[in-house]
Amino acid sequence: MSNDNSITRFINIPDYLSLANGALGLLAIISSINKEMEWAMLFILLAGLMDFFDGRIARKRGITSEFGKQLDSLCDLCSFVIAPIVFLYSIESITIYVRISAAIIYLLTGILRLARFNITGTIINNGKYFEGMPVPFSIVIVTGYFLFQFLSLPFIVWTLFYFIHAALMISTVKIRKL
Repeated sequence: MSNDNSITRFINIPDYLSLANGALGLLAIISSINKEMEWAMLFILLAGLMDFFDGRIARKRGITSEFGKQLDSLCDLCSFVIAPIVFLYSIESITIYVRISAAIIYLLTGILRLARFNITGTIINNGKYFEGMPVPFSIVIVTGYFLFQFLSLPFIVWTLFYFIHAALMISTVKIRKL
């Protein structure tokens, strides 16, 4: 007897890439907790690759779905919102109050961004622009940590990028799609 709510009814090939994105986000979180920041960055970068290809494959094969859209956002929340928050929070040289403030603001704006995207799409001008900064931009922030470390720049300045990205995620600024 078949069940209409069987997961096999919903899941398509691109969804496996979304799931890989989410799993890589979890590995980034674990790596950050273990203070293995290079691994955390690598896992977030790999999650970005999965995120890059899941939607493209779905559109190319004509198998986009509401399930895939929701799954992608949930996996993006893990990899590009929560994993970068844990990355930031694991850097003890930044004051605890700054880390907590950045974490809360970044989480809330990331959730709002993804919810708005799921409802409106936030893609404008025939798909050429996003409205507001997409959450995967956190890849640039996380990789920027190593540049700041290499140049011996103060990490409080690096932390400001979390606040800037948070504001841009919920803005209506047009961001050109890659």
